[in-house]
Amino acid sequence: MDEDRSTRERILDVALDLFVDQGYDKTSLREIAERMGFTKAALYYHFASKSDILMGLHMRMHNALDDLLPELGNPPVSLGVWERFLDSCIDRLLANRKLFLMHQVNQSAFEKVHNQDHAEEHLELAERARKLFSDPAVPVRDRSLMAASFAAAFITPMMAGRMFPESDLENLGDVLRDVVHAVLKA
Repeated sequence: MDEDRSTRERILDVALDLFVDQGYDKTSLREIAERMGFTKAALYYHFASKSDILMGLHMRMHNALDDLLPELGNPPVSLGVWERFLDSCIDRLLANRKLFLMHQVNQSAFEKVHNQDHAEEHLELAERARKLFSDPAVPVRDRSLMAASFAAAFITPMMAGRMFPESDLENLGDVLRDVVHAVLKA
């Protein structure tokens, strides 16, 4: 069973590279199988379809951040707790930048493959964010700063993915933290 899991993870790694480099729509299952060194039929043993591979990558992205949510604790969330949470998120975003870039590059493909169960998971996260940013126990100014810092932490790495040369991204974590901290101290 562990060998199957390992093979699935390697397939996801290969697909990730191809989906970032040439896009989901232009990548064939045959290409993924060939890069893995086996037949397309063997690929079907691990994934029923190309959309299943895409969802596997999408779930990797979720898993990269899901375990950070408990850091927020119980409401109300203070600016200090929020700052520490975003610092952790920035580390994870940058460590998994290729996953987030793949999501940005292939947004239309993700819209097509989202299933009902997964859509409900997104709704739960959206509801949690709405509650966080509308919590009357947190001053409006603090909630505004939290929302602005969230945008800086999450949108910038996705935007930077293709807009900046790799050499410019080396210090992106430090820059993002500086921006987030400056926003929260405004």
